[in-house]
Amino acid sequence: MKDMSSTSQQYLNRNVDRFKHLKVIALSVAMACAVSACQKKPEPEVEKTQETTAEIGLNATVRDVPIQLPECEGEVCPEITIQHLSSNYPKLDQAVDLYVLNYVKNLVRGFDMTTVSNQQRQDKKSDAQNPVADAKADNAQQQDNTKSIEEINTQKAQSKAQAVNQPDQLQPYVDQFLLLAQEVKQLGSSAKLSLFLKPQILNPEGPIATVVVNAENYVGGAHGSAAQQYFNFELESETLLSLDEILVKGQRAKFNDLAHQAFEQWIKATQPDMDVDEYQELWKFTSTDNFYLSPTGLILQYGEYEIGPYAVGLPRLVIPYKYLQGVIKDQYLPVQAKAELEKADAQKADSANSDAEKSASK
Repeated sequence: MKDMSSTSQQYLNRNVDRFKHLKVIALSVAMACAVSACQKKPEPEVEKTQETTAEIGLNATVRDVPIQLPECEGEVCPEITIQHLSSNYPKLDQAVDLYVLNYVKNLVRGFDMTTVSNQQRQDKKSDAQNPVADAKADNAQQQDNTKSIEEINTQKAQSKAQAVNQPDQLQPYVDQFLLLAQEVKQLGSSAKLSLFLKPQILNPEGPIATVVVNAENYVGGAHGSAAQQYFNFELESETLLSLDEILVKGQRAKFNDLAHQAFEQWIKATQPDMDVDEYQELWKFTSTDNFYLSPTGLILQYGEYEIGPYAVGLPRLVIPYKYLQGVIKDQYLPVQAKAELEKADAQKADSANSDAEKSASK
């Protein structure tokens, strides 16, 4: 400690203060919960996983990443589960891996008290504020729908190599997480730190296959944190889709209006005792590019504290497809939704013809 530079000493002191503050918060919450039951936020909504056995489509499995963990005994040993997506579409696998790596990296960035921090400071990559954009940049290369068998095999080999290297990329940041757990334990806290990152496969048959990464962590304090990130992958073009790419040109403003209307409906449903305008004074509407084309409507997925307090969990706004005709490109409407819209249009046409015939007969 005597040989430590003044800068390193100051950095360590700040982190020690942070852990002391962590302990105070944990004790305060424990006392508060003893007096009255703590309010729990809603659990994140999770879609039903679909089978991935289709001959044409996304064939994928989810496996645990082999992270090295030290031997630990007792009830406060940290829990860590990080999973890897392995599919027949390497670009999708790489996008999910990049998100997982950035999530863990950003989680421990504030607690870098070891030499691992040097590696973090040298890393110039983004903070994964827009994981789809990050993946597109990382995978930037021209699309080629006539790839040779050799090129396809090369891509698959690269994906396998990345899966092999993923533990090595993650391990330094997992080590920091374990160091954090050790520091919390030394402060006398009984908090059990945890970290979970699990990809889940949705509508693998396409044409738009979706993978959602469900993330949770607890690093002490009053409560943990959760996130859900969707990756929408067009199988035919082997392309990760951004929200702008599925919208008809010039329709973003109308889409934003529909999203804001969905936000107001969400306020009425989740905060029935609060005036909509008053709520929006506290929590402004913001747009998000984290979306999912569900069977019933387009879902906009938000994170904690984005459009509401922690108690509301992970808010999601749903825009029914009947409002999105002419806003979303036809090829991106789910088959079932497209059929229902065509049926509704036919019924309207029949009703209009019937009214016209009645008017003509008078």
